[in-house]
Amino acid sequence: MMGASEHRDIVLGALRIWGALLALGAASLAYALIPGLPWKPMAALAIVLVQAALVLGGFMRLRQASVLVRMTALVGIVWLSFLFLMAFGDLWTR
Repeated sequence: MMGASEHRDIVLGALRIWGALLALGAASLAYALIPGLPWKPMAALAIVLVQAALVLGGFMRLRQASVLVRMTALVGIVWLSFLFLMAFGDLWTR
């Protein structure tokens, strides 16, 4: 059974990750709304990559997960990439 301190550590860790995700979302919004800033697409992609890393590493805890769970997450990312590639391929060829 989980103790009170272990439960508190889990909740505080999730709240920290959630706060970081909110801060990164606010930074993305602020950067998008300010006109004339250079490298907007690259900054947005960098923010999204950090957010994805926080979700994968923090919420999903892939470092502590078994190999099967890691492979399932990888297959999900590959499949999602394939779907985006097909959708944008259709869009770009029209």
